[in-house]
Amino acid sequence: MRKKTLMIIAVVAVLVISAVGVDNQMRGFSQNHMAQAIEERYGGQAEVKLGGWPFMLITLTHRLADAQLNLQGIEVADEDRKATIDSVQIDAAGVQPFDDLENATVEQLDATASINWNQLSVLLGFPVNYVDGNRISVGTSVEVGGRVVPIQLEADLALEQDGTLELNDPGLAVADTDVPLPESVLQLALDQVSPDLKLPNPGGISYQSLAIGADAATITVTGQNVALSEFQ
Repeated sequence: MRKKTLMIIAVVAVLVISAVGVDNQMRGFSQNHMAQAIEERYGGQAEVKLGGWPFMLITLTHRLADAQLNLQGIEVADEDRKATIDSVQIDAAGVQPFDDLENATVEQLDATASINWNQLSVLLGFPVNYVDGNRISVGTSVEVGGRVVPIQLEADLALEQDGTLELNDPGLAVADTDVPLPESVLQLALDQVSPDLKLPNPGGISYQSLAIGADAATITVTGQNVALSEFQ
């Protein structure tokens, strides 16, 4: 009887180990496949970790419990402008249907992205540089007396939930011209750049915070019921 019991335990142990091995193989294959697909679409490098246990259950539920993505050097586009994001960390929960990611929805998405000033300038379409604290400089131009005058603005940078970048407490840092400038030139310059001060805003995403430093701006976003088709 004892030998029979030990035999059953041994068989069960072998089955469990085999199942775990198969489950891990399936998880690893899916992680590699997803990372490769991201790199092919957005460039850069992708590291993907898929959660849920047992992972094989996904073949029945078509729902991924959670995922963590670490992306480096991926490309994003806004209209005809393309820029490279230095790094993006994404936590996603409730991805379904997992077997059709192009049409899938993420129940909860949280992400942190960092972009350097050169690439942010590319994305916005005009030069943006760090000054100090929360203050940045923006390069633009206005027409004064029939001449196009280069203007350099300085302002505190803030971020609204819809991705709009606000220039608070603006000032005229540099006016590279000998042409007398009217008092309204500051407002003219603000009017020139304000329409383009908008980050891409996929449906379901809300911008949460902005932190700026000498090298880059770091942005956090969150979203509920986000359609992955918004990022294609």
